[in-house]
Amino acid sequence: MEFHKLLRYSLISGSIAILAACSSADSSNPTPTNPTNPTGTLVTISGSVFASDVGGATVNIKQTDGTVVAGPVTTNSDGSYSVDILDTDLASDLVVESTGGGFVDEETGANTTAGTMLAFVDGGTLADGDSVHVTPDSTIYAELRTTHGKTTAAAQTSFFSAFAHNPDFSVDPIAVDDPTAMTASDASIHAGWLAAVFSRLTANLGLTPEQQFDLFAALAQDLSNGDLDGSDASGAVAIGTTGSNLPADILDQYIATAGSFDTATAANMTVTYTPPMMNVHGKNVFKLMIEDNLGGVTGLTDLQVMPMMYMADRTHSTPMGAITELGGGEYEVTAYYLMPSRMMDGTTMGTWELKVMTNMKTFHFYPNIDMAMMSNTARVQLKGVDDMIVNMDGLPIPRNYNIFRDNLEKPGAGDNHNFDVFIAPMENMMSFPALVDGDTLTSGMGGTPYLVNGVTVEASDDDGITWNTGVPTGTDGVWNFSGSEALTLPSGENQVRVRLTVSSEVKTTNGLTADPGVNDFATFTITVP
Repeated sequence: MEFHKLLRYSLISGSIAILAACSSADSSNPTPTNPTNPTGTLVTISGSVFASDVGGATVNIKQTDGTVVAGPVTTNSDGSYSVDILDTDLASDLVVESTGGGFVDEETGANTTAGTMLAFVDGGTLADGDSVHVTPDSTIYAELRTTHGKTTAAAQTSFFSAFAHNPDFSVDPIAVDDPTAMTASDASIHAGWLAAVFSRLTANLGLTPEQQFDLFAALAQDLSNGDLDGSDASGAVAIGTTGSNLPADILDQYIATAGSFDTATAANMTVTYTPPMMNVHGKNVFKLMIEDNLGGVTGLTDLQVMPMMYMADRTHSTPMGAITELGGGEYEVTAYYLMPSRMMDGTTMGTWELKVMTNMKTFHFYPNIDMAMMSNTARVQLKGVDDMIVNMDGLPIPRNYNIFRDNLEKPGAGDNHNFDVFIAPMENMMSFPALVDGDTLTSGMGGTPYLVNGVTVEASDDDGITWNTGVPTGTDGVWNFSGSEALTLPSGENQVRVRLTVSSEVKTTNGLTADPGVNDFATFTITVP
């Protein structure tokens, strides 16, 4: 990445002189004329063209029938543009089209000529001063809307199913190696990273940097029948005139490419993220190597890790465990992921972001979290009865208690197993603290605080005939069943019931009053070799 960074800025500085003559958006912004709509007030739309920064590109704004209503203007060396348009034209569906220009390819560092890039704007959604940023994302989405005739909802659904996020042309992307990224928004950093993913995917497919623009069109064509699987309704999808087709496992290749970005740099510090061998939801223990110019950074007391799930219609965090220093700049981190990135049937849940913060620097990673095997339950859930929180709509709902499988070990011969669970109640979508006796839980948007006055965690390995009682391991939210309370789990598939009582209230599966043996427990499936 350091080599590419140096090469990137060397190439940019060497090409500024070439681009300068044609890179002033202000100097080439003609007064718009629309013979079909000659009246209106001039307003200004700005934005950028990014694959990374595309300078010297020609930008036009067109109606969907191809009529030019604004432009052409030329992008500056940083990819930015500004164009005047009649406000009356903003009522129509519009396509912002960029052609040509040059940029430094994120993956190879090669000085590259850009192809056609697009952004589709629904009529009536733009106003004076708004921004439209033209990116790989916006190009694929615009192809779905125009070439393939998808409605807004259908195009968004297809796009999200493949790429696990919603395209948003209002976000200004910033390159992954841009020194100013430390002060950029999370959304801008994510948008820039996505362009780098497509650049690396292009290389992984054996294509040249220039051919990624054919790839964008091919991906849209593939998605035109709803699935990213290398074929549309007519069969295999060709990647332009490259002589190559999209592979049948293109979705898996995209996911693997996105997950390959495991190093981030800010100023003089580099963080490397190493996922576990099985990078699944539930308990997930990963490592961070933190280095500066002198080597591994030790003794960090301000290190924070914030996971965030971006879904189609909401954003939420997830419970966190301990951060442990291992020495030499390496740190072990435990997260308890509430859900995978995708379900077993391929349904996309969203994008996980890991934000690592230390020394007033922030590093971003976007791991793909797989679904745990069904034969070993990662998490179960019980709900409060009178224990309610207030949701974002101001409505009272039962508080969720997330109970994660934390550890299972066989201490000796026989079938006895030590079993640990980690419990994290929900305060709101961004807060899932460890359950600790004596703590007070907040209750969402203005709900009544809830005092944790006594906690009992029980487990049964015989369908509720007998119950073993867990012991808290400390103030980390983990309860342990061992010694005389160990579970008997023979080889094969076992069902373990877990019952939770907090502040004298038995938590239930449905938030209704406990009906013993019916709704007062949750069940883990545990498979023993």
